[in-house]
Amino acid sequence: MKTNQPVAVTPKATRLSLCIGAALCAMTFNLSAQESKQLAENDNIETIEVRGIRRSLTKALNTKRFANAVVDSISAEDIGKFPDKNIGDALQRIPGVTVVRTFGEVNGVTIRGTAPEHSMVLLNGQNVASVGWFDLGGMNRSFNFEMLASEQIAGMDVYKSVESNINEGAMGGTVNLKTRKPLDMDAGTVFASVEGMYHNNAEDWSPAYSALGSWKNDSETFGVLLAYSNEESKVYRETLSNFGPAGNATFTDSNGVERSSYGAMSSILFDEDRERASSQLTLQYAPSDNLSFNLNYNLFELKNDHVNSAMFAIVGFGQMQGDSVVENANGIVTQATSLASGAGLAPLFNNAVLRKPDMQTDALNFTVEYEADTWSADFVIGKSDAKGETLQSSTWWGDITNTENSSFSFDVAGPLELIPTNQAYLDSHSNFDLFQEFTYINYIRENEIDYAQADFTFLLESDLVTSIQAGLKYQQQAFSSQGNYQDLDLAAAMADGLSLADFNGGFVSGLHSAEGRAGSMSSFPVASRDIWRYAEANKPSSISVRDAFSIEEDITAAYVKANFSGEGFRGNVGLRIVDTDILSVGEINGVAGEVEKSYTNYLPSVNVAMDLLDDLIFRVAAGSTVSRPDYDDMKVADIISESFQTANVGSPELNPYKSDQYDMGLEYYFNPSSIVGATFFIKNISDYIEQTTAKENYAGCGPECLVTRSRNVGTADVQGIELQYQHDFGNGFGAQFNYTYTDSARTNSAGEEVPIEEVSKNSFNLSGYFENEMFSVRLAYNYRDDWVRQYNGSSLDSLNDAYDQLDASVIWHVTENVDMSFEAVNLLNEALVLRQPKAGNIVHSVDEFGTRYFVGASIRF
Repeated sequence: MKTNQPVAVTPKATRLSLCIGAALCAMTFNLSAQESKQLAENDNIETIEVRGIRRSLTKALNTKRFANAVVDSISAEDIGKFPDKNIGDALQRIPGVTVVRTFGEVNGVTIRGTAPEHSMVLLNGQNVASVGWFDLGGMNRSFNFEMLASEQIAGMDVYKSVESNINEGAMGGTVNLKTRKPLDMDAGTVFASVEGMYHNNAEDWSPAYSALGSWKNDSETFGVLLAYSNEESKVYRETLSNFGPAGNATFTDSNGVERSSYGAMSSILFDEDRERASSQLTLQYAPSDNLSFNLNYNLFELKNDHVNSAMFAIVGFGQMQGDSVVENANGIVTQATSLASGAGLAPLFNNAVLRKPDMQTDALNFTVEYEADTWSADFVIGKSDAKGETLQSSTWWGDITNTENSSFSFDVAGPLELIPTNQAYLDSHSNFDLFQEFTYINYIRENEIDYAQADFTFLLESDLVTSIQAGLKYQQQAFSSQGNYQDLDLAAAMADGLSLADFNGGFVSGLHSAEGRAGSMSSFPVASRDIWRYAEANKPSSISVRDAFSIEEDITAAYVKANFSGEGFRGNVGLRIVDTDILSVGEINGVAGEVEKSYTNYLPSVNVAMDLLDDLIFRVAAGSTVSRPDYDDMKVADIISESFQTANVGSPELNPYKSDQYDMGLEYYFNPSSIVGATFFIKNISDYIEQTTAKENYAGCGPECLVTRSRNVGTADVQGIELQYQHDFGNGFGAQFNYTYTDSARTNSAGEEVPIEEVSKNSFNLSGYFENEMFSVRLAYNYRDDWVRQYNGSSLDSLNDAYDQLDASVIWHVTENVDMSFEAVNLLNEALVLRQPKAGNIVHSVDEFGTRYFVGASIRF
């Protein structure tokens, strides 16, 4: 891609860059085959003979111990024996990692004090195209690991320090997921499993199954692996939520007094039927010990058809009764009654949002690996495509004939209490007529990545430098998104006399059992999916395209890395240079436009490991990296909601985050399966991006529109310490423990120092296991203290309560080849509770997910 007016950004050389450059220039190199042999021997310095949980932990510890950089690893003991229910659950066992649960399952990770979007997820070392929607990641750059079944993962490595040969893009850490290869497996390997999942809140069972087969010829020069898994699951979230910052709306009550209050609140049930399918085909051909060819294809499919049923209360649709008002010490209304104004609006109404997200991602890689006596070369070409469509329809239902039926009282002093003035209003679907909106939208997103990469390693004859690595990578990335609107003629639909009785989905009851109060709305009528039939039969033929944008990027990266070792020390020093050209195209306020931007980043790194004793390692590392803005931040487009008076506006001129980071750690390996370690880390981040929300007179939205934009506003500093303990007691029992303390702060747009979103100051994980030839049992507990989180328009200082979760698993080895398993996730049914401290600690929202149980069987031979 060519740009007519590029904006070049060439930072001055930092002291770190100069030191590393001087080190590279000072080194002299000679080729040596003997060094090659020594390196090969070091790769297998530990022989893994144990089985079960201990084997998985020992293999992972082996990777960590002999890595030159700061790396943590998770390894599957065998096919179908990944140590946790899913990839995200396993990641939280790593020091410095906390997980983000939006819908009960892990859908993001926070690594060392940075937000989830600042961690990069790779598949076999490469970027994978990704699209999503709000519950499965926004329009960001990281492959969503929820789309990949854990049965197909051989292991994963988490790179916490910078290495010049690893893809740039992550300030927190880079997670590399590794799939299996047929030449690494026994010929004729077959694995199959079946499983049933029971969701306690939904009272529903869902099936899952998977299979894998691997074959190679007698000479072990050609192999084929084929794998497939399919999982159906119920995602069930019960929510009590207010909308916007506390006191964001001002109302004049019946006594003529102005009041600051929430403008809207809701009791919500998110009920989703999710289906995930994952396929893999891998071909390997190794005609000689020096040469191999690898072709790998992965296909990931995810469908999550759901109904979001909500009883909404809009204070402004009625009249706040002055004598009912209770305010807190901050002057914010916490209790009141709102009576219908008779203006044809239902203050308490049912909002049924139906969605059919359908996402598909594939990845195709062809790799050639050649190894000579003193040098080697790897060549990779590949492409990845992703497409997602989310069909959505939103309807509002309420009594607009006798509007007094839809009056209500509310109490937000704790988890929301929402009480109808006429309780009988909720007893029949026929009380709810269509009004206000009937939307019909298809959101379409596409992401394409094409890349070519060449890496070379030269072994050297030197007392210090063992090898030089160098490489070049070129990527073309394109992301596009648009909303195709075919909203129904609301007046015509209302003239048809539609009511919820025409789309009767029954009643929900028993919601909010963990956190709700006596007045929390726990039952109400819901709509059925039959709304789709009416919408599709009555949608107009014309399409109105909104929020359409595209972003194209050309990324060229080159690196050089020197690996060194001596008596009691080893490591690497390198430099990665990345050039990025961007073209962002779209329209804002109906006016088409495009923005071009270019920047270059110089990213030095150094990693050193010193053997203080045979089993005691001291590490130091330093490096620079970048994290590019998310696509929805960079778009030339705006999203306007006239109903809720909000607008989200893109910021295509954003610079990437830049981070200089440093590590220092000590690791004591007191047996092959055990470690005690501590690592201190620092990150200094510049060009930090913040989303700001303020009232503006925005075209198409109104004079009181809440407009959200992203800006490069300042700096951020993160420092912390990770503590790790892992021990195999030798009698079948073992334990894992890690604790992370993170002190993080950023400077916001007002010049204030505030915490970084999604980051807890204290977090820890504790798990214990027992295994013998017949059973493997594990109990795992994780905890994180409070953290800043934005949700449903809450203020930037909203604070989530501390969260903990207890999981358990039992595996019965029926025979050498057959296992039976039982697992439980979120045994204590913990909920996410979000508060607004500056508003008097008002509870903004509560999300409950319920407990999930899994019963399964597997066979391998």
